[in-house]
Amino acid sequence: MELDEMKQAWARMDLRQDGVEALLRQDFRERRMEKTRASMRWSLLWQAMEIAAWLAFVVFAASFWVDHRHTTHLLVIGLLLHAYGIAAIWSTATQLFLLSRIYLFDAPVLVLQRRLAQLRRFRFYSTLALGLPWWCLWLLATTVGMVWLSGVDLYAVTSPGWFWATLGVGVLGIGFSLRLARHLAGRRLRSPTLQRLVEDMSGRSLLRASRQLDEIARFEQE
Repeated sequence: MELDEMKQAWARMDLRQDGVEALLRQDFRERRMEKTRASMRWSLLWQAMEIAAWLAFVVFAASFWVDHRHTTHLLVIGLLLHAYGIAAIWSTATQLFLLSRIYLFDAPVLVLQRRLAQLRRFRFYSTLALGLPWWCLWLLATTVGMVWLSGVDLYAVTSPGWFWATLGVGVLGIGFSLRLARHLAGRRLRSPTLQRLVEDMSGRSLLRASRQLDEIARFEQE
């Protein structure tokens, strides 16, 4: 075989190898992306269920304060819970929108990683913002629940001083939690318990999706 023919044969072999490598890379990417989407499907379903639950909560809170609008403290409690439910719906709907941008539309891995990081960051802070008020909201929710189930007004049967003191303890708890969150922000967590807590707040299924996208990015860079 002459030199030119050998060069042509080698070129054809190189093209075949490049084609096989491209196919393998494409297959790896598609399989990893399918696993990523499978992780996000649960989040999509969960967000939709959360929106439905919060809508029911808002309807209940609205009916409560309307029925008790002539009792000042019950009216205020009902309005506060109503406002909280609307905030929770907004947060959940925003997460659903951000997740849909990743799940429904194909994009380069770097873009998907950036969108997923944005979603996880928003989920973490919204979970923190909606979770901290429960230092006080548990008392309001308990009051509403008792009135609704048994007609007993917790504020009326206990002393107002106890009620406000309990809310004050809740405010102190919120302040302590904010101080702790600020202290831990940006630090590497050595405690497995704290690490799991942060992962839960940002979403474990989203964490799995983030790791799978990282695998795709590393593979494409090799």
